[in-house]
Amino acid sequence: MRKCFLFFGLMVLIAGSGSAQSKKEKLDQIMQAYHRFNMFDGSVLVAENGRIIYEGAFGMANREWNIPNTTDTKFMIGSVSKPITSMLMLIQAQKGLIDIDKTISDYLPEFSRKNGNRITIRQLMSHTSGMPNYDVIKDFFPKYSRQNFTREEYMKLYMDSTLVFEPGSSYYYSSWGYFTLGLIMEKVSGKTYAQLMKEDIFDPLGMNGSGSYHHTQIVNKRATGYDYSLGGFTSADFRDQSNTMGTGDLYSTTGDLFKLHMAISENKLISKKLTDEMFTPGIRPWQYGFGWFNQQFKYTPKDSVFANYHLGMTEGFLSFLIRVPSSNSLIVFLCNSSPTHFFGIATNLMKVLYDKPVVLKQPVHKVMEQLVVSKGVGKAVEEYKIMKKDTAHYYIDWYAMDQVGSQLFNLKRYDEARVIFEHNASEFPERDWVMLSLANTYAILGRKDDAIKYYQKTVLLNPKNEEAKNRLKELETKK
Repeated sequence: MRKCFLFFGLMVLIAGSGSAQSKKEKLDQIMQAYHRFNMFDGSVLVAENGRIIYEGAFGMANREWNIPNTTDTKFMIGSVSKPITSMLMLIQAQKGLIDIDKTISDYLPEFSRKNGNRITIRQLMSHTSGMPNYDVIKDFFPKYSRQNFTREEYMKLYMDSTLVFEPGSSYYYSSWGYFTLGLIMEKVSGKTYAQLMKEDIFDPLGMNGSGSYHHTQIVNKRATGYDYSLGGFTSADFRDQSNTMGTGDLYSTTGDLFKLHMAISENKLISKKLTDEMFTPGIRPWQYGFGWFNQQFKYTPKDSVFANYHLGMTEGFLSFLIRVPSSNSLIVFLCNSSPTHFFGIATNLMKVLYDKPVVLKQPVHKVMEQLVVSKGVGKAVEEYKIMKKDTAHYYIDWYAMDQVGSQLFNLKRYDEARVIFEHNASEFPERDWVMLSLANTYAILGRKDDAIKYYQKTVLLNPKNEEAKNRLKELETKK
């Protein structure tokens, strides 16, 4: 009988509407399974019709001291900070302090006029400014991300950057855009972003477990971030949060984010008119409004529901928040072990809300990680081919497979990373991110021609991939 080298396929079936199990039991069964797969450590909350129906916590908040996560553990939420930053900006607009159709230069004269005169606040909130993201800077991680900057120093790092497109003409995700929103609010209010956030959102809503983080702070019940790497956990790298203000420096709890969800539903902080504008779908295909992706969320091949959502990643932490306005439902999970499968978890939890059956299969990348450790990358690739055929028991996620290679790359095991990335490139030829990972590996191994070839493939798949375009330009200049 054929089997995987280390594992028989593991399949968990959570029944649909015909089952006597409650939704709470089904939701818990899903999260227990993801925890067993080493794909979730953190806190989760699910609400339906404005009422919490499930809360759970899994794994360790701190592995050194064996302290478990609880439902009131505080987690860094990464880019889930962006929807909250957008709301804070809309509150300032509602006060009459800021006109979102004015430009950066109207509020920050010190910002480069080259770009400041052309970009509006509205465009910053909707990622249509054309401003690039920090990953266009070579070696941003860890060279710049670990540094402490004043607001002005960090602004000068990016304010003269060449725009990706004419403002308002397209979509490009930019954390620098959201840092700029924070700068504008500080300038106009005369308060720090942290103070303004506390006074205008956290205090009025009783979000007592939320705040803006700096690494010198002591925050009671804040989790430590970890990376899951090749069969074990490592402490996450350090990042100075001075360069994530407005874009990823907030911490929160699942319960606090439920309070935020209800405040949005009830128009407690901003008017219905502004709320509707915030959730108006923007430029396709992402349909980003003000701080939210606003689009149909597909939870089965045939079923979808209109939702507002955002995900977040920062060193050792992952977060996902999705609202369903039509049923006043919310799914939020905050995780302190990276990586995990955002959309897989959210999709399966959503299936329970809509009484659809859930089948949880063994994640191939988790088997691959253990095979790399015990038998090497060659055996891992060999066994992948067997598991790929066993679709009844195993599932494959391209992003997670990329992370297997990234773990080896980060450990400076570049030749082994190359083997995984080459395999991924053959398996997922339509993914620009996969091509970029292979190109970066060839570049560090000194295989210049191969690196150029795969940077070119990356740009062909995604003409807006600024990192690939910049690396390609560097290599072609050196030829």
